[in-house]
Formats: sequence, C-alpha cells, structure tokens
Amino acid sequence: MSTTTSTDLEARAAWSVITEPGDTVAGGFVAAIGHTDALSALENPVACITAIMDAGAASDQEQAAGAVQRWLPRMSAGTIDFALREASRHGIQMLDPAAVPGIADLGVLAPHLLWVRGDLDAAAGPLSHKIALVGARASTNYGDQVTRELATDLVGRGITIVSGAAYGIDGTAHRAALWNNGQTIAWLANGVDRAYPAGNRELIDRIAARAGCAVISEIPPGSAPTRHRFLSRGRLIASTAAATVIVEAGWRSGSLNTAGHAATLGRTLGAVPGPVTSAASAGCHRLIREFDAQLVTSADDAYGLLGR
Repeated sequence: MSTTTSTDLEARAAWSVITEPGDTVAGGFVAAIGHTDALSALENPVACITAIMDAGAASDQEQAAGAVQRWLPRMSAGTIDFALREASRHGIQMLDPAAVPGIADLGVLAPHLLWVRGDLDAAAGPLSHKIALVGARASTNYGDQVTRELATDLVGRGITIVSGAAYGIDGTAHRAALWNNGQTIAWLANGVDRAYPAGNRELIDRIAARAGCAVISEIPPGSAPTRHRFLSRGRLIASTAAATVIVEAGWRSGSLNTAGHAATLGRTLGAVPGPVTSAASAGCHRLIREFDAQLVTSADDAYGLLGR
C-alpha cells in the first residue's frame, strides 16, 4: 500500500478539486515539484506561471497562464473542505494512485488522487489479475448473455472484473461477478458518494460493501458526471486492467474510447463478434477489422489475452 503522508493526500485532494481529469499542465507541474509545493505555488498566480514554465509543464507562457486561470476559481478552501467532509461522512478513503498497478503508465494524464468506497486492497491488486469488460449501454440480450458467461467464468479463475457501472454491458459484468462471489471494481465519472446512473444505486452500493471489491473515482465527492468525465474515465478502466474486452458496441459507442486508451497503453484488446446484421456489434467488428483487436468468442479467449 501507499506510504503517502496525510499532508500529501490532502494536497492531492485539493488538486483533484481544482482540476478536471486529463489536465496535462497540472499533471506535468505536480510531477515536477510535488502536489504540496505546487499547491503552495498557486497561491501566487504570477509566480506560479513562472514555476510551471520552469517545470517544463507548459509549452509557452500563454498555456501556463491559461492553466492558472482555470485553476484559480476552484481554489476555494470551502470547496476543498467540503470534499474532505463528504469523504469522511460517507466512509470514502483517499488513495495515492501510485498504489494502483497500471496507473503510472498514464504519465501526466494520471489522476491526482483516487476516492474509494470499498476495499483498498482490491484497488491495489495485481494488474495481471484484472480484465475490463465494457460495452454498450443499450445492450441486447445477446450482449448481456455473453457478458454473464465471460464474467462468471473469469471470476471463477480468480480474475477481477473491471468496468464502469453503467447500464448495459458494464452493469451486467459487475452483477455476474457479484452473483458468483467474485471480485469487481467499478470506476465512476462522478463522486463515489453519488450513484450514477441512479438506477444502478443498489449495484454500486453492493460493490462498495463486498470484500475484495471497490467503487473508485478521481472525481471528488459531491461532483456530478459530465461528458468529459465519462470520456476521461475510460483511460482509468483501460490502464488498471491487463486486458480490455469490448463485448458489444455500436459504431459510435463510448466504449470504443476505452478501447483506444487500451491500445495506446499497449494493453491487450479483445472484441466479441456479433451478428453481422446487428448495429449493436458494429463497433466490435470495426475494432477487429481496423484496430487489431483479438477475437473473443469464449472465456478461454478472454483469459488468453493475459498471455497465460
């Protein structure tokens, strides 16, 4: 587990409030001088711009100044304290992302802090024991059936199922893992004190309460999801699983974004084929045809993505 000090965790918490996911200037700045010193530097905006440039976190002064202008309105002690109070009230733990295998591969795109409901050891479990199962929110009976079969078999082999707690394929994957006494991790695009989608509240609560499972977000408590946060969440799912399997996805499915992150990170990518007449599988066929996704037709295929 992480040996990060409480002071550093609080500074990380502040940066998770101040910035949006994927802010590369912030990522480069804190990587260069640390979260605590970077937070202190922000108290003097003019000097902070210079510090950002000195750290090599921005390409020019205009980019550095723009970053500071984005951060300052959110640099409120009240807002940061609210996130910390909400975490305490809901039993949410703070975790240094360095404790989670795979996240370091994101470089300056890595989150500042992880907010966790559930088992911290699940989050820090070996990368080689995790497979992401993701796909369409508007899943078909075929997609749900395949997802249940894959998740059931994989958790029986000791694999943790990673997904995003959305309707459709994600929710089916989590439920199958729980029904079979397996481990699963749900990444949210909002604060972990809020259930989104609301219809999956019971599922999210069950994951958080089960030993060996966790609900995690880089977004501070009290925060709502946005389109940008949903898209950014894909990089966390992809980076924290040794392999990603897209079970069912339309041509423009958001799960293809997760597939793109997996490919960029060098993670093994798999896709389940569907009927050639099904628009719900068009995205999977595209991944197999154009992006070298490996064909997954069984749990053996999915398990084989781990190179075992």
